[in-house]
Amino acid sequence: MQKRFVALVLIVVLAVMVGIVGAQDDPYADVDPSGATITYWHEWDGRQGDGITAIIEAFNADNEWGITVEQLPLGRTSDVRANLSTAVTSGELPNLSGAGFTTDAMGFYLDGVLLTFDPFLDSPAWGLTEDESAALNFSLIDQNRPAYGPFEGQLLAWPIGFSSEIMSTNTDLLADMFEAGLIDFEGTPADTDQFRQAACAASELEGVTAGYGGRLSMAHVFTWMSNFGGTIWDGEAFVFTDEGSLAGLQFVQDLYNDGCMYFPDGGNFANTGEFSLGLNVFAPGSSVGVPFIQGDMDTAELDYNWVNVPFPQNDGRSFLSTSRRGVMMYQSTPEENLATWLFMKYWATNEAAQVTWIENAQYQPVNTATKGNLSEDFLTSNTQFNDFATALADADLTFIDVPEHPSQFDVSNAVEEMVSNITIGGMDVAEAAAAAEESANEIYQEDLENVEDA
Repeated sequence: MQKRFVALVLIVVLAVMVGIVGAQDDPYADVDPSGATITYWHEWDGRQGDGITAIIEAFNADNEWGITVEQLPLGRTSDVRANLSTAVTSGELPNLSGAGFTTDAMGFYLDGVLLTFDPFLDSPAWGLTEDESAALNFSLIDQNRPAYGPFEGQLLAWPIGFSSEIMSTNTDLLADMFEAGLIDFEGTPADTDQFRQAACAASELEGVTAGYGGRLSMAHVFTWMSNFGGTIWDGEAFVFTDEGSLAGLQFVQDLYNDGCMYFPDGGNFANTGEFSLGLNVFAPGSSVGVPFIQGDMDTAELDYNWVNVPFPQNDGRSFLSTSRRGVMMYQSTPEENLATWLFMKYWATNEAAQVTWIENAQYQPVNTATKGNLSEDFLTSNTQFNDFATALADADLTFIDVPEHPSQFDVSNAVEEMVSNITIGGMDVAEAAAAAEESANEIYQEDLENVEDA
């Protein structure tokens, strides 16, 4: 009996010791988030705003801890960034915010205000279940883990979905051109030659400004450069002056000079706004722009057939520039930190929340189980969502890979200036590419030095 008693005592002692070690390893093991109120600043409006409001209301009504999420829509992504910048100085940050690209998160991490997701993912008490973890695409999520500098592979931002630079294409206008003998192919262009043919013939149609409504964006021009064999990034530096990159840039300049491409007035997505009115046939933009394009069509009482497809291939090359829009958490009390994570976990893993979000926002989901839960009504009514999902499954598609770093938006500005220079400015392609390449690499190297010194 004594041996059995001693054994039982040892088991109890070991259990207590394991519990103590577990609590030490998990800083949130004993935290109680009950009754916490957290704030979320974001950029969502329209259908996306409806989606996040429905998710917040459902979470507030049903979560077992009585946590309340209060949202503050701030307008555009730039408005969120401006408010966050002010809040870092004032010390009055929200618990959660949008505008959560990794480049943004790096800056807030260096400011000492960011709360990484790792303590919660690693938490035995509050982390993901085995099934929840298995459903998430960590190959995408982990792209938000910068490996260098003080970041050391920590998860700085959580992607709430991903999008891509795609080509919105008016198939009705293409059919009209084919029937009129203006182009010699049916359907969407299979390659850059067919694309150019259609873009240059489109102005023959009544009411069409030009075939291609371009935009001054890095993702736009990087896709053309890559499809023509451009390097873009060689693992250590940006490369815009190799043969393929110059060929892609020359293709863009020729389209513009020949009147086949134009830049509408009115900002970054003015081209898709004019696409919705039938003023162009091709408009590059975000795969999540469907609700905005369709909304403009509905307002104008127009009903075009259109699709979202990758940029046309060149010599079999097909590239896609993706974007992982996410959210960031900020340091607060342990109770509010945990409450913020529990809301994020709900948004990322709850089946109803995921369906609500994807059907309203039209991002491609990071939760792989979500696609099978989308309603037939949504899939039937939003064919463009399936167009993009199908494109992503193409084994011949390659994703453009460029490094994340704090001043990535400055690189983007340099690339946009290059596009403007070779089109509106009429600058020599090689000269413009060399200037942009030099500027991009100076920005990147300065970032590395600043991060190492932080």
